Amino acid sequence: MSDNSSKVPAWVWVTTPAIAIGFVGFIFYLSTIPAGDELEAVRGDARKVLEESAAKAREDAAIIESKVKPSYDFYRLLEKQTVEVPDVEEYKSTPKDAAAKYEYRLQAGSFRSDSDADRMRAELILEGLPAYLESSAVNGSTWHRVFVGPYTDRSKLNKAQDILVSRNVSPLVLKQKVSD
Repeated sequence: MSDNSSKVPAWVWVTTPAIAIGFVGFIFYLSTIPAGDELEAVRGDARKVLEESAAKAREDAAIIESKVKPSYDFYRLLEKQTVEVPDVEEYKSTPKDAAAKYEYRLQAGSFRSDSDADRMRAELILEGLPAYLESSAVNGSTWHRVFVGPYTDRSKLNKAQDILVSRNVSPLVLKQKVSD
């Protein structure tokens, strides 16, 4: 074998014994320190804190016991109570065979151009909605409004609204009282 492979670096021969001597010296130093009563002091402090906490808990329990809270038996109390509700005309349900008091229409759009309004009306008619146009003058200019309806049934109105929303149209609901 070669002499180079069995050589250990010189710094290892110096540092290893130095570390070992330092460790033995530290152990010797620890053995010369006198043992204190620190453990007993900690036990005494812990015992004192425990006793103070127990005394505080007893005082709190005595205070709570002195304040007697009433016990409720809700189920029995509520069975014996009654609430009188006055008859209110607005709360009564409308019978199904009653005549509709309101009709609803949806404003689907408002255009300055007659051709744009007519195009939207035609598209809505192709969707199966009863669409019509109304023109009106506002501040000296003519506006062409596209309406859908009229509806007396809320479910048909909601269905028409759903169709308009699916076409990215936000309709305006107009409620009008039906004259008898």
